[in-house]
Amino acid sequence: MLLLIFRVRLLFTLTVGGACLFAPRLCAQVCLPGDLRVVVIDSQESFVFDADVSVASGTRTLGNRSTGTLGYAEFQQTPCGAWTATVAKEGFETATREVQITSSANVVIRLIVTPKMQTSSVDVVEPVGPLEQSAAQQNQLQPAEVKALPTNPATVNETLPLVPGVVRAPDGELKIGGNGQERSAMVVNSTDITDPATGKFGQSLPINSIETVTVLTTPFLAQYGRFTQSVVAVETRRGGEKWHAELNDPFPDFRVRSHHLRGIRNETPRSSLGGPLIHNRLYFMSSLQYFLEKAPNRTLYFPFNVSKQESVNSFSQLDWALSTRQLLTATFHFSPQHTNFVNPDFFHPQPVTPSYAQHNYVGTVIHHFGLLNGILDSSLSIQRFDVTVGAQGSAAMALTPEGNSGNFFGTQDRSASRNEWLEAYSLTPLRAGGTHLVKLGSSNTWSGDDGRLGYRPVEILDSAGRLEERIDFSNPPPYSRSDLEVTAYGQDHWSLTPKLSFDYGARVEHQRLAQNLRVGPRGGAAWSPFENRRTVLRAGYGIFYDHLPLDIYTFSRYPQRTVTMYSPDGSVLGAPVVYQNVIGSITGPRSFFVNHEQVAGAFSPRGATLNLQIEHNFPRLLRLRAVYTDNQSVGLVALEQDNSGATDRIVLNGDGKARYRQAEVTAKFAWKGGQQIVVSYTHSRSEGNLNLYDGFLGSFPTPLVRPNLYGNLPADLPNRVLLWGSFESHVWNVKVLPIVEIRTGFPYARVDAMQNYVGVPYSDATRFPDFFSADARFMRDFKVTPKYTLRLSVTANNITNHFNALAVHANIADPQSGVFFGTYPRRYRGDFEIVF
Repeated sequence: MLLLIFRVRLLFTLTVGGACLFAPRLCAQVCLPGDLRVVVIDSQESFVFDADVSVASGTRTLGNRSTGTLGYAEFQQTPCGAWTATVAKEGFETATREVQITSSANVVIRLIVTPKMQTSSVDVVEPVGPLEQSAAQQNQLQPAEVKALPTNPATVNETLPLVPGVVRAPDGELKIGGNGQERSAMVVNSTDITDPATGKFGQSLPINSIETVTVLTTPFLAQYGRFTQSVVAVETRRGGEKWHAELNDPFPDFRVRSHHLRGIRNETPRSSLGGPLIHNRLYFMSSLQYFLEKAPNRTLYFPFNVSKQESVNSFSQLDWALSTRQLLTATFHFSPQHTNFVNPDFFHPQPVTPSYAQHNYVGTVIHHFGLLNGILDSSLSIQRFDVTVGAQGSAAMALTPEGNSGNFFGTQDRSASRNEWLEAYSLTPLRAGGTHLVKLGSSNTWSGDDGRLGYRPVEILDSAGRLEERIDFSNPPPYSRSDLEVTAYGQDHWSLTPKLSFDYGARVEHQRLAQNLRVGPRGGAAWSPFENRRTVLRAGYGIFYDHLPLDIYTFSRYPQRTVTMYSPDGSVLGAPVVYQNVIGSITGPRSFFVNHEQVAGAFSPRGATLNLQIEHNFPRLLRLRAVYTDNQSVGLVALEQDNSGATDRIVLNGDGKARYRQAEVTAKFAWKGGQQIVVSYTHSRSEGNLNLYDGFLGSFPTPLVRPNLYGNLPADLPNRVLLWGSFESHVWNVKVLPIVEIRTGFPYARVDAMQNYVGVPYSDATRFPDFFSADARFMRDFKVTPKYTLRLSVTANNITNHFNALAVHANIADPQSGVFFGTYPRRYRGDFEIVF
């Protein structure tokens, strides 16, 4: 059945759009000049000071600019059309790149300059892909490319599913390489912003404050650490020499059901403002986002299927050019958030769901200093993460084959903090058997986690409502943990010839609570076999270590469980069993690169990763890349039940394993006017131990401890095809932005009335049906005045109305066992935005 979501702003969109179509003088289509920013970095991802940047098109030129202490040059009032940006810097090869300026666009491009060889100089005359970050697989997203897509991403986290290997699981959490966020790192301007208590990303930055988002699968630069899967590296946007403001989604969506208005569905206004407070000296940039959404789940009936989410997300940045060699940057991120009824569905109706509130504060000061022909970067960050998890009531939580009832069992209040001091020095290019770019760095991180947990009873009932098992929890005192982590690294990019380069280095880490010293060597190479350098072969191998969140070391203070079994007549079977929470001493296989004693908590989760890649840039239109990645991890922290000794225990040990293999082919088609289509196919397998710590610790733990089996992980997706991009239609000059995703269904686990696994959990035999979704946004900009642009759009979701199941009856005692249900049918929405 076709579902039409009528909205007030859709009517406004159609009204204004019609006026623009029939009154061209009101909304004239004129291609007005835009602004171009050229950011210049080296192979160590450091800004390059005092580089000369020129922009030309045929015989036209916009003149020369210097990157100064900011690391970028701006060209305001750039006429529409194709332009070529050229960067020249003493000691580096000249680099060029073509860029397309559309009407009133604010375009940001990044150019990587290569150290110049002693014997030869080769200018990059076509966009051939830099050799510098050679062995790593990189996927870079820019806000201008993605924020207008049908998914309407508002934060960094919401852009990540556009990357091959990153998906959003049924519970709403991002999975990277089949694993949870705690095995990856998120850094903003080189500063780690993950929650020190859980290791998860939390609420990320507003997309309007972002310059680039780069997902690096096993980067082989030693400056990156605290991960075994991937790094999400974010660079924030600076204010420029011209004031710029933007307002997106200013009006709410209204919910209309049975031709009656049923209140506000969501309200998501986003704004940004940036410009010079003092020209050529002090710059300001700020983004503010308010988010109110009453998100429905289609496995339940309205109004008992709504999760109410409300948040404010604010990021501000000041850049002060102290001198010709110094730049001071200060940022502040403030993001309070509250959600009532977290992820309700058929099996977890609203009364069973938790509530969640957080207050995050991240302040950072960064000093860039040109010292001895090199660059010294110093950074100090102060972060706070306050979280409260509540329940809808005080009733015991009941688990039944047909679904759960009662109230969520676990409540908590915690306050985590991180203070981080980073130092990095990038040396001037050195000449010795080629050219070397050397970078040295260190960090000192102090973190803390204080809080209190309260767990209520959990009951397991059969289909007839008879009590089979009850879990009671103790009432432990508050906990407090603190940690100190010290790291140092050295890395070198060695350009042996213009066609052959190497990246190698090592990272040394010591974490006080883990009581060990870890060394992570890594290295890679890139080779361009042909003279035109359009083909690049890359390979790399490295050892990477996870950061251990503080929740792991609070486990001994978690509530202890007492398990009581019952017979069908309601009598107690045997004596209740009391389980102690123990941080174990099993640390997995020994390693030459890890120095630790066999003591409790001396964990060293690590991954060894191989990466092979070939990339070819065709002269026009197409860039093609094929990648193979193999990540084998050991020493992962996992939880298991131990009944073998005199005392029954729930133990955290460091003997977990996982493996992720991915073969990816990505094609990027780009043509005039900034039009592009990105198509990727990913074949992957993710397997490992099922009881990794993140399922039992953190904000929303599971109450049951099942056997720690090894098999497919819940986010395993063997096949995934993803298409997205934008192009101009010849009909009314409408811009079309499609997203198409075809993938294997997620695996699920079958269980019995006692909630125990039946057969092999998460096997290929128990998967959701294949997923197919085709979305598109149709958008047109109208220049109302030289200052104001009106953007009108209509978005269609699930255009083919394909059945994409949201849930399955996975309990074999459920009369509907094996039935898939719930889907989001075809739907439309209208939007308008103001850019000025």
